[in-house]
Amino acid sequence: MNEKEIVVAGFGTLLLQESFWDTVVDEKHKKFTPIIIKNYRRLFNLLPDHYEASYFLRTDGTELGAANIEPALDAQFNGVSFRVNPNELESLDRRERYYKRSIVPYHNFETGEELGMCHVYESPLNARWLVRNTNDLLPLWRDIVYARVGAYRISKAFGEMYDATTFLADGKTLMIDYYKAYINELEDLEPVRLRYSNK
Repeated sequence: MNEKEIVVAGFGTLLLQESFWDTVVDEKHKKFTPIIIKNYRRLFNLLPDHYEASYFLRTDGTELGAANIEPALDAQFNGVSFRVNPNELESLDRRERYYKRSIVPYHNFETGEELGMCHVYESPLNARWLVRNTNDLLPLWRDIVYARVGAYRISKAFGEMYDATTFLADGKTLMIDYYKAYINELEDLEPVRLRYSNK
């Protein structure tokens, strides 16, 4: 690894490589390594100012949530790690402007071997844009589809772990349980890409 590069972990829309390349466009030969991060929970409890509601299930404009992670003893989630140079890191920092960058241990998805330390984006626990009630915030539909399609592209086991470790804003309701009646739509990337291609 170049000494100026650092390892970053993606856990939401960055699981979809097309979404990654929307931000990091310099080079397309990066290696994406499936990983696990322990003692954190993934949940859709972040309300970005610039999101526009999906209106997929609700008409009240509350489908605006972005994925986040928060410390949670004995929890874990899966993601991908990749190396970035300073310019790419700056682009990612702009994209992930609602988060702070933390450094945490990460583990190989297949073997559980600890791989070292990586950077993750997590929102401060007292941030004004965090919402804890699913009546007030559901995920942005695009973000669910991007992350889930990206996860299942890696492998079935990786996708199943994504489903088993991704929660709604309350941190208790599994995302996949809430959307189980819409499983086919959760696997269809093209309509979502078309909708957001000009935004």
